[in-house]
Amino acid sequence: MLKSTQTKEARLLIAGIFCIALFFALSSTYNPFNMRRMHVDSSNYITIAQGITRGELPYRDFVDNKGPLAYLISVPGLALGGFTGVWLTELLFAFITILFAYKTALFFTGKRRAFIAAACTSVAALVFFSVCAGTEEYSLPFLMISFYIFTKYFFSAQKNVSFFEVVSLGFCFACAVLIRLNMFPLWFGFCAVVFIEALLTRRFALLGKYILGFCAGIVIAAVPVFLYVQANGILPEFMTQVIAGGAAKGFSGGGGLKQLAKNFYITIDRFYCLAPLAVGAFWCISKYKKSDFAYAAGYTISYFLMVLFLSFALGNSHYNMVLIPFFVPPLALLAEIIERAFSTLKYKNLALIAFFCVLLSEGLIKYVDDALEMFHNNSGKDLIAAGKMIDENTTPDDTIISLGINGYIYPFTQRRAASKYTYQGSGADLIPGSREQFLSDVLSKEPAIIAIFTAEENGSYSYLPPWYTPVFDLIKRDYDLLSDQNGYVLFKKRRA
Repeated sequence: MLKSTQTKEARLLIAGIFCIALFFALSSTYNPFNMRRMHVDSSNYITIAQGITRGELPYRDFVDNKGPLAYLISVPGLALGGFTGVWLTELLFAFITILFAYKTALFFTGKRRAFIAAACTSVAALVFFSVCAGTEEYSLPFLMISFYIFTKYFFSAQKNVSFFEVVSLGFCFACAVLIRLNMFPLWFGFCAVVFIEALLTRRFALLGKYILGFCAGIVIAAVPVFLYVQANGILPEFMTQVIAGGAAKGFSGGGGLKQLAKNFYITIDRFYCLAPLAVGAFWCISKYKKSDFAYAAGYTISYFLMVLFLSFALGNSHYNMVLIPFFVPPLALLAEIIERAFSTLKYKNLALIAFFCVLLSEGLIKYVDDALEMFHNNSGKDLIAAGKMIDENTTPDDTIISLGINGYIYPFTQRRAASKYTYQGSGADLIPGSREQFLSDVLSKEPAIIAIFTAEENGSYSYLPPWYTPVFDLIKRDYDLLSDQNGYVLFKKRRA
């Protein structure tokens, strides 16, 4: 009977976590019931992922400064089920993230409140969920699994985890870094504390096991990706775009320490992002010289470094999604405090739900806003129509180019891009000579179609900077207007 009850509880738990993940994933622009166009970052990642399914290569045929897993993760779903396949990938990743958020919360509170904390963590993530199928979203499972393993280590009586878990830690680290380089602080802070603590307690054999397992995990994740890059001869391009270009973008903010400090406070001022740092500082002070001080130190150092590296090049709020694992302990403890405070109320469960709805109202409002767009935003249909028009007015050997920082149109046409600079900003423009190379590609190849996105600019493309002038001159000289409908101005090259 006891085993049957436990099995039923486990099934209910999995079902509940799946429902939370489904709730989360329904806000995605890849939701099959959603006809919105994808977000800007997503359009560039999906363009590259689609190119891979067609035999093209990242870094050689497409310029971008993210790690290869940012595109490769979408490839299986895209190849098997199109955008719906990508959405199912998002759903799977959301499920894994929420499952390990729940498992982490169990170290701080009971099952019921841990489930509440996991649900609240997903709602908090919705605040930053604005570039679906992006680097932050795909990094979350690896970040959350690692956060869980670190928490388990510090909360275990012997401060020990299995060799498999250490390997998993290294594997997750490599995967996250192969998505975006600046993900490393979560591991750095905790690992530094583990390393120092092991040295102080002279647990050298255990430390050796951890180093060996962690390195093994890195090898398991990194070697296949390295072989993919090496076998396809794109290692030099990878080094230029991801290592050099990524570093250039990461330090593009300029302004010295004063600007860095300003960026730090802008980053941490977003949606309770100060709370984990405040909680960590409180733990460090209150737990000093106590057995759980090491966890407090690792938590605080890791979080501080995560915020710091987000601050070097201040980005939009979606970057803050990588901070979400650190929300789990504060939310778990808060759930316990609030439930106790409401214990004497007649409708305590309703009061508890109401409290967290108010606390997390920003995420819920954003979710409702996204959900309502499913019923009236048909911008995705415009992309389908524009892509169909391009294909009907070109031949399979023709190339096209889209001007601007998005890659909206490429997934909806069968035509390849005339330049590997499928978008011309947000990192690609930091690579030396990128603009000159892009202009050279367009001017020399004269693509069959030049597309300019205008849906958000009232039909105008004056938002494009002056350095596009040689392309505008080319259009005036050799192109005719094909269409100004469907959110795009399409220019078609005159046939000789």
